[in-house]
Amino acid sequence: MGKRQEAAMETRQKIIEAMRTLLQEKAASDINIEEITQRAGVAKGSFYTHFKRKEDVISVIAMECYNTVKQSVFQSDAGICEQISAYLRGSAQIIARNTLQIAQNWMKSVTAPLPDERGGMEKYRYDYDNLMEMLRRAVQSGELQSDTPCETLVQDIMNSYYGAVAIWCITDGEADLIRGIEDFCALGLRAILQPYLTKEDA
Repeated sequence: MGKRQEAAMETRQKIIEAMRTLLQEKAASDINIEEITQRAGVAKGSFYTHFKRKEDVISVIAMECYNTVKQSVFQSDAGICEQISAYLRGSAQIIARNTLQIAQNWMKSVTAPLPDERGGMEKYRYDYDNLMEMLRRAVQSGELQSDTPCETLVQDIMNSYYGAVAIWCITDGEADLIRGIEDFCALGLRAILQPYLTKEDA
């Protein structure tokens, strides 16, 4: 890596760390780009070399948090219901912490992306792949039956998870996102998985 690339990477990291610090002090909706660059000690124009908007920086930080949740769940010896519940709860807590406005903007970018947007599908695919991996591991370990329709189950779980996020966004935060996920994990998730659990785990 050349000096110019190293400098660019350093600037990008400074912006990320500045946003990370600011998020500990105030809500994302109260942070502007000028404040980020001042805290990072870089020129305002440098921000747009690496990011289009502040939400892009938050997405990078959030993904680090999602990866932490993923690693914790994947390293757990808990049963499949508990693993998926922990994954969904952890993810929902990150979404709620990043504020309703960010979630609403993300939802808009997915359902009606601008011409220069990728639609925000990376997070959706990330969750889909992780849930699929958890179910496949449960099949391989014998916790779930060999004929378990993993793709169908993942889609059912995704519908409930993203449905809770969508309702939270639609009601402008009136609906309780965390409670919605908690209720699904306690009631709906086990009902979805129950027919495919082996006798030992049923």
